[in-house]
Amino acid sequence: MLNVVQAGLRPREPRVKVLVPCRMNVSGRWVDVCVHNASSRGLLVAADEAPGTGAYIDIRRGTLVIIGRVVWRKGRFFGVRTQDRLSVQALVSEPRRGPHGASASSPLSEERRTQSRLAAEGRVARRVEHSRQTSSRLQFGFLVLAAAAIAMFMADEVGLMLAQPLTAVSAALDGHVGS
Repeated sequence: MLNVVQAGLRPREPRVKVLVPCRMNVSGRWVDVCVHNASSRGLLVAADEAPGTGAYIDIRRGTLVIIGRVVWRKGRFFGVRTQDRLSVQALVSEPRRGPHGASASSPLSEERRTQSRLAAEGRVARRVEHSRQTSSRLQFGFLVLAAAAIAMFMADEVGLMLAQPLTAVSAALDGHVGS
């Protein structure tokens, strides 16, 4: 088997699973997004309206600003290649900015709508991840059942193919032995 490094390709950097609600600016329009995984050079992001491939975006969480370009899109999920190296720990630990620039831990940010929106984003993210895992398990089970059915069918067909010649050989041996 050919090693990835021998083929001239760099190995894929490991991703860190996170659920971090953020704000994203696409063409001057701000929308809520949720980062699902991160590496030092990229993000997996979900949004109600994902930007198109090639779009330049600005993702913000508190004082952290991430500039990047959308490199792929599938449904509401899209991959972002960041302009600069990203600290995953900084993204996770950065407090979310509340209304009027207050940090998420200050009393000004304890707005009910913001807290309920964060809770809703977390529930949606968990539900999406649970659905993805369930569908993967169902797909695996279906493939195992299909492979088992094909194997049983093939064994039956091979048995039928070999039965006639073996019967003829057995009959010939029985007739020859009796002479």
